Amino acid sequence: MRKHCILILGIWTLLLALTWAQTENPSLIEVKAQVDTATITIGDHILYSIIIDRQKDVRIIEPGQGINLGMFEIKDYKFHEPVKKGDHLIQRYDYVISVYDTGKFTIPPYPLAYFPSDSSTKPAIIEAPAIDIYVKSVLKGEEAPELKDIKPPLDIPFNYRFWGMVAAAVLILGILLYLAYRLWKRKQEKGYVFTPPPPAPPAHEVALNALQELFASDLLEREQFKEFFSRLSEILRAYLEGRYFIAALEETTTEIMQEIQAHLADESLRKQLQEILTMSDLIKFARYIPAKEEIERLKELSVDFVQKTKIIYEAEPDHKEVAVTTDNPEQAQRT
Repeated sequence: MRKHCILILGIWTLLLALTWAQTENPSLIEVKAQVDTATITIGDHILYSIIIDRQKDVRIIEPGQGINLGMFEIKDYKFHEPVKKGDHLIQRYDYVISVYDTGKFTIPPYPLAYFPSDSSTKPAIIEAPAIDIYVKSVLKGEEAPELKDIKPPLDIPFNYRFWGMVAAAVLILGILLYLAYRLWKRKQEKGYVFTPPPPAPPAHEVALNALQELFASDLLEREQFKEFFSRLSEILRAYLEGRYFIAALEETTTEIMQEIQAHLADESLRKQLQEILTMSDLIKFARYIPAKEEIERLKELSVDFVQKTKIIYEAEPDHKEVAVTTDNPEQAQRT
């Protein structure tokens, strides 16, 4: 009997210790997303809420009035005052949204930037989960349109004028098709229709010119950080498409970094690219305001990345071939 009592007392003490440890080490921050309904008809309103539960000393970049909600249109919004709960603050951001099409739609995950402590200089990211919404048509049951009987066929008299116009149109179309065929045949034989097109400029020249034009703009002076880094990210993604032939303009940063491993062997250059794209996403979607030093660093990294990964054309001694030197020796080609 005494052994049983000691065992029960030990288990009870262990449970108290685990409970005390959980209360003494709460999570820094938690982000939730919720809707009042997941099934609506076209035009109905949905109350979408982002709820942030954080410790008082954790700083956040709060959601704005125009956050990205995919296909959904924001009709109204309301930001509630923070509610204190122990050493935590609970903040709620409500958005009234709607969509004008039927089918399944997804409210994308919202990336929240936060600083774990007052001494933190770079934010961390935590995401509110995505939510699926199903939109139904308002026409159903008794409201469906009534089907009427088919009317009997009508006798249509022969229209000489109409058929004459049809014959003329067919003749003109035939002539145009013949001319188009001759032009196509000429292009197949000579490679061009009228005059040979000028060669397209290399991808790195296009990227460097675009970067210089962007740096010379007044976007940073007007503190248009989102527009500046959206354009910077677009220039680098277009360069990746022209340089490595990947669909970078249609991919997320994560997808680009996964695909670029097969083309870019230098790990330091991959980390350099990831830093540029990740910080650009943070500024575009999380309303992060970079310091002047960060802006200058990202500008330098962008130019440096293009310079170090560009294709260099070198004439061989016999001047008959051109050697193409890339950042990856395995991809060297001759044209």
